[in-house]
Amino acid sequence: MDFRFDIAALCAAGAVALWLIYRRDRGRKQALRGAYLDNCRALFENCRIAQSGVEFPTLEGTYAGRRVRLEPLVDHMGVRKIPSLWLKVSVFGDLPVPGIVDFLVRPQNTEFYSPSAGLPTTVRIPPAWPQHAILRTDLEDEVTVLAVLAPHIGIFGDPKFKELVITPRGVRLVYQASQAERAYYMVLRSAEFAEARLPAGLAQRLVEQCLSVHKAVASLNDKDAAVGRNRASGM
Repeated sequence: MDFRFDIAALCAAGAVALWLIYRRDRGRKQALRGAYLDNCRALFENCRIAQSGVEFPTLEGTYAGRRVRLEPLVDHMGVRKIPSLWLKVSVFGDLPVPGIVDFLVRPQNTEFYSPSAGLPTTVRIPPAWPQHAILRTDLEDEVTVLAVLAPHIGIFGDPKFKELVITPRGVRLVYQASQAERAYYMVLRSAEFAEARLPAGLAQRLVEQCLSVHKAVASLNDKDAAVGRNRASGM
């Protein structure tokens, strides 16, 4: 059988063309996603945005004296569900809790970004909190923490809120920033999001809410100190 150099050359040219198309599309996606947090830069001091490959970038900076991180995360895990773009908003700063409290609403058992499944104790959800949820912890006594969180649970009236996490290192909120375009995903199985940039107003609102929860939990130190002073004075 004679070797067909013309067919081989055609195949090679096709492979090169496909590679160039792939590289062009990858570069387009990387640039588009890389600008997602650009509108939020002015909100933070010492703002740094870093991107790995075609993933969405992560922003770190200082807000109201606290270190803050914004981390968009694409969720492909839901079966027969349009992918979501979750935004993890974290406010860092040591808190007077010896473990983790996690409140996760509308659980699907696919929340790979959540510590919920690894926590040993499932807690009865207080009556005033959303009930289609899971409340878990590794604390031996979570009552005091839940009491200071109660005034802030109203944020879950916004159905885009997904999770609230309290740890000794800080507070994290998870929010559905966007959902993939259905038609594009159903045809090409690729997650493309209509919102090219995260609105600065939304980012600021989420950071303020996270900061408010952080301040509430941090106040446990003041309450413990007050209890100690009252005991010492015989009150």
